[in-house]
Amino acid sequence: MNPFRRRDSRRAGSVAVEFTLVAPIIALLGLAVLDVVDFLRVSLRLERTAGEVANVVAQYQTLRAADFASVFDLAGRIASPYHVTDSDGAVVVSGLANVGNGVIVLWQRRAGSPGYRSAFGTEGGAATIPARSADLVLAIGQGAVVTEVFYARKPWLLSGRFLSGDPFSRLQSFALQRPRMVSILRVSAS
Repeated sequence: MNPFRRRDSRRAGSVAVEFTLVAPIIALLGLAVLDVVDFLRVSLRLERTAGEVANVVAQYQTLRAADFASVFDLAGRIASPYHVTDSDGAVVVSGLANVGNGVIVLWQRRAGSPGYRSAFGTEGGAATIPARSADLVLAIGQGAVVTEVFYARKPWLLSGRFLSGDPFSRLQSFALQRPRMVSILRVSAS
């Protein structure tokens, strides 16, 4: 009997045991990385959707109530395959204006789930400017368009235990634009 052969079989056995112990950890790490990549992909899609919709709305001279159907359809197509205008999310488009007594939410329209509140306030009320957009200053007679996009993301089963908090499951993005054709963008009834 060869003594070298015996040592090789022991080494092969220890490698098999080590692989059996390490493989599940590597698999979980791989799934967590894939989930983080999915999180980033959804976040970037929401950011793009908010920016594109705000850009389109800022080009109107006057918005009609009927125009919002095409605006929300656009948001749904940009965000696809994520259903931001259904029960999984919401799109909120607001017009902010300083008409002499501070910045107010002049008008606000939404599509999707009513469970998401605008960070900028409600129609007719004082506008709340979030800290991440504190550089927005509206002088008297100036306005801005805000598009907020919300989405309820479901983390994968294995990483859901680690990545299940609000920052990973209730995503939101917003974009601000100044109207291009007018100082304050208004909504007409017709």
